[in-house]
Amino acid sequence: MESPSLPRRRSHRTAGEERRVSEGEGSKGERERGQSRASRRLAGEEEDIANIYPPPPYLDSDQITCPSTSTRAIHSWFESSLWMMARWCVGWPAAARGGRDELTWQAELTAHAAGEFSMAAAQANAVMEDQAQVMASPGATLVGVYDGHGGPDASRFLRSRLFPLIHEFAAERGGAVDADVIRKAFLAADEEYLQLLRWSLPNMSRAAASGSCCLLGAISGDTLYVANAGDSRAVLGRRAAAGQTVAERLSTEHNVASEEVRRELAALHPDDGEVVVHARGAWRVKGIIQVARAIGDVYLKTPEFKRDPAVQRLCSAAAAVELARPVVTAEPSIHARKLKAGVDLFVVFASDGLWEHISDEAAVQLVSKSSTRRGVAARLVQAALGEAARKREVRRCDLRRIERGVRRHFHDDITAVVVFLDLDDDGGRRARRRGRVVDSSSSSCSNTPLDVYSLYNSTA
Repeated sequence: MESPSLPRRRSHRTAGEERRVSEGEGSKGERERGQSRASRRLAGEEEDIANIYPPPPYLDSDQITCPSTSTRAIHSWFESSLWMMARWCVGWPAAARGGRDELTWQAELTAHAAGEFSMAAAQANAVMEDQAQVMASPGATLVGVYDGHGGPDASRFLRSRLFPLIHEFAAERGGAVDADVIRKAFLAADEEYLQLLRWSLPNMSRAAASGSCCLLGAISGDTLYVANAGDSRAVLGRRAAAGQTVAERLSTEHNVASEEVRRELAALHPDDGEVVVHARGAWRVKGIIQVARAIGDVYLKTPEFKRDPAVQRLCSAAAAVELARPVVTAEPSIHARKLKAGVDLFVVFASDGLWEHISDEAAVQLVSKSSTRRGVAARLVQAALGEAARKREVRRCDLRRIERGVRRHFHDDITAVVVFLDLDDDGGRRARRRGRVVDSSSSSCSNTPLDVYSLYNSTA
């Protein structure tokens, strides 16, 4: 599914030059200039891409704003934010393309309030549907992994809107992040997306077919909150009594492949014998999607969207859906855990593209046995890609040459964020001086690119 059209800046290129750039044939000088701009950003010589904690009162090329929740304001802000993010991604250097594999990306190691984190992603779809972000502030560290389906629109919306909503609801409670704040943010994000589509149809009708799983981690003081709607997963690496590092799953998943989830849906919809059916080789809600909880998927929440031509074009089964009530919800499962210094070592947050190929225990062992933290998320992603290649009986080097879109037949989009927990014995945070330091007067947001090929789709 194509992304919404973005406003483009006036270009002085000829039509032929524009075509060559869009096809990835930009001149060496153009690429070098883009890489230089990105290098300055990554080195901290330019402003951070998004200082969203607290939200700034305006929007320019380097900042995201949080307007009022009126549908018109949200729509205008949404389009502007998408343009800004696409513009920023133009100048990503070769490191953003993961070296030889141009469909991978990583942030090797960056500081957050309670330690350090490493992030990586691999693209399989024609347009990257996974999104992720990490934000550190004096009061909390937030981690978001958004695994989109039916197009990138819902996951991109979450990437821009979920953290500001958490800030908004936390401010009402004196700045504290807790389970109630997180729950309200999930539900508010879902409602905003619905209102945005109601206001903007038919201009953004393609987004009506899009939804996204939403995994959130929040470290507030010595407490870790993990909230999930969908089938992404958070796994803790914990030191056991014998000294070895073991895996402990922290999130609850809502994929209807689970008999427990199917029973839950059947209990909620006793008058609907087809709320979950087996179709195209898997259990699916109304024969369409495999998750019972998600942001978006509005045609499975209200009947007004199922008749939209774009929804029917992308999902012909939507027209036949009869809804007595929503069959997909944005209600998250939330777990809280008191962190123990020296025991709780790190958390792996990842989309199901990773967990399809790597077990919880294998992921934890790979991280714990790595000789360095730097680039550890990329090593997780590479391990998943290697396993995907093995399952399809192709060499890893051959998988690298497969184009986006076609690669979806081998694996899904993959996102992994490894958050290291460096706590003092009393549960306090230990000051870090490696990576990207976040002090008490600033905040930082590190984001995966909209699309790891966006280097070639220049709007600058």
